Amino acid sequence: MQSASMIGVVAGVLAMSSAIAWSDPVMAMDPPGYAAPFVDSLETLNFPLLAMIWQAPGWAPALRADPDLRALAAVRMQRLAATSACTPRPQCLAEAWTWTPDDIAAVTAALRTVAARPGMADALVRTHLRASGRFARHAALADAELLAAAWADTAAGLNHLVAVYGSGKPSRYPAIDDIIFDVKRPEFAAVLDAHARVTEAATRPDDLVFDPSLRFGTGLLRLNERTDAAAFRPLLAGENMAAVAQVLRTRWSDYRYTALLVFGHGPEDAQSRTGVLGHIRMARSADLFARRLAPFIIVSGGNVHPNRTPFNEAIEMKRLLTAQYGIPADRILIEPHARHTTTNLRNSARLLFAAGFPINQPSLIVTDPATAPYIGSMLLQERTRAETGVLPGVVAPASTPFAFEFRPDRAAFHVDPLNPLDP
Repeated sequence: MQSASMIGVVAGVLAMSSAIAWSDPVMAMDPPGYAAPFVDSLETLNFPLLAMIWQAPGWAPALRADPDLRALAAVRMQRLAATSACTPRPQCLAEAWTWTPDDIAAVTAALRTVAARPGMADALVRTHLRASGRFARHAALADAELLAAAWADTAAGLNHLVAVYGSGKPSRYPAIDDIIFDVKRPEFAAVLDAHARVTEAATRPDDLVFDPSLRFGTGLLRLNERTDAAAFRPLLAGENMAAVAQVLRTRWSDYRYTALLVFGHGPEDAQSRTGVLGHIRMARSADLFARRLAPFIIVSGGNVHPNRTPFNEAIEMKRLLTAQYGIPADRILIEPHARHTTTNLRNSARLLFAAGFPINQPSLIVTDPATAPYIGSMLLQERTRAETGVLPGVVAPASTPFAFEFRPDRAAFHVDPLNPLDP
């Protein structure tokens, strides 16, 4: 890509990177009992703590007035100013945006100070951090410690965006999630510098110390066309609206399971819209649906294989289930974000809760003979906990061949800061 065209991409990001909407919620994905006071956006999905700080009464003014944070903001801006002649580029341009251990400690101290004031922990930690489930991995901690852990996650996520999409370091899943540019080419240093300048120009008088970093990091995702997390939002509307309405009208006692969960299998060629195991799983789920084991099918999978494919696994499975098997569209819910079996489980659990499925009744994971041993294994459980931070539910044997019962857990709403394409 030539320098001029890359800089043109930056210009297109300007409006988005300088205008972040924290309000006007529209059917966000929430556990029962919590309604997020902000939209599902690239910013709020990846960094909910920052959105919650803006919404919790008194918190933004308190942090804005904190002298240590004001000093920290000035120091961070000085680092950016010093990049005009830094080397080696582009690494030094990106690293200027990193949150250092001292930076993180200064913010932690300020958060603890504000949380100690009367009513402030209630306004943020109990009303949002706990009730939302976004920080479920830290739920056993006291309020101040939970807040500190939530900020540590947030800072790690912001630094991860800079490292992967600014410096070109490997992501967790390099084959499908890495930077799309060659960081060794001089054109990339030019575009990174342009993005930094645009971000600095977007600074506002009421900014909190986090806001420039948030704009820069999410801007990097947009430059890299890695905005998968914000696609198909709000998830309970659009493709899922008719099915969600049916969920509310269903007589659950007529069925053994609430839903059949079908996980995508991406092809390795650019022409195919789904992998061969996906076809096998769909055939099996259509047969079980016809036998009335469950009133709904949930198809789960994002734009995954091959890298940067335009085809979405969930969308393609819904299309094929309706066109080839006659499954009514209002009996299929899409979960179009998962990129791995671990997040197939986690995201399906989130959707079951948010769409109003009864949680005292299991759903059924429908798979294929080749994949079934993995789905029922301790290996998948261990990998899921290691990569998402939580176990999003219990997988148990079922009497149905090539299938497993699944009971979701609210811990599924925990946000993974190191998986920005599907946090």
